[in-house]
Amino acid sequence: MELRKFMIKIGIIGSGNWSLALSKVLISSKVTIKARNIDKAKKKFPKNKKFFIVDNFEILKDFDVLFLANPSQSLRGILNEIPKNTKSKFVICSKGIEKKTNKLMSEVLTEFFPKNDFAILSGPNFSFEVIKGLPTATVISSKNSNLSKYISKIMVQEKFRTYFNNDIIGTQIGGAMKNVIAIASGFIIGKGLGLNANASIITRGLSEIIDLGIKMGAKKKTFYGLSGIGDLSLTCSSLKSRNTKLGYLLAKRKKEISGEVIEGMESCESVCALGKKFNVELPICNSVKKILSGHTVEKIMSNLLSRPLQFEK
Repeated sequence: MELRKFMIKIGIIGSGNWSLALSKVLISSKVTIKARNIDKAKKKFPKNKKFFIVDNFEILKDFDVLFLANPSQSLRGILNEIPKNTKSKFVICSKGIEKKTNKLMSEVLTEFFPKNDFAILSGPNFSFEVIKGLPTATVISSKNSNLSKYISKIMVQEKFRTYFNNDIIGTQIGGAMKNVIAIASGFIIGKGLGLNANASIITRGLSEIIDLGIKMGAKKKTFYGLSGIGDLSLTCSSLKSRNTKLGYLLAKRKKEISGEVIEGMESCESVCALGKKFNVELPICNSVKKILSGHTVEKIMSNLLSRPLQFEK
């Protein structure tokens, strides 16, 4: 079915950098941004007729698609504000696991909107590069293949290429856990331990992601794609990542961390709890948890490197 861009009503909940990036690739002639602070949002988004910035949820109830581009730990509160009679399709852009409940973002969404179709948008996507219009590939994951195709069609394709899968568990686990592994990479970079060590963290980190993902019902091949090794390698290789930068600053013993949300820090404890629940050993993730709770980087890294030798899985 051919899409007419002026007929599609698209909303983005959130007014951060990823919301701005999404607004750049959506084909709709009008994108409504739900922001907590309209004045602040107006300074971020370009002054043109494409953007309509609002501060209430009621306006969004009749929209075709709602992109959830908010931090993972605020998703529950946001969903509670969206009108319950909405028939919107949802696209979850948050990469995290909810604290205390240890639920995936899709599980939180279906608590509130069990009958609404939804998809997960995830991949190796730095928002600032998408904003610049640099080539990017991403994954749209949904149990409904028609929805995946629909979401793909409302996005510009020339420099923002989309791929599909139906593994919503694997796509979300990859996106959430790579943030935790990236903090460990930041430790390595900050301590000057070299590229070899960081490559080892990335590789063994991927093994932890796969082990937990499979136990939770994911497909192994998902982790060898964009939302798995793609996202992991990007995040762990650059201090442009908030998570990697956090690890780097902790290794440098710098206590002042920016006020931005750091998803790996928010989800780390939940990731470790899921490992315990599914009886999966997560040495890197648990090491990150210990460092975030105050243990020294040197001590934890020494313990990690002195683990018993084993066959590579």
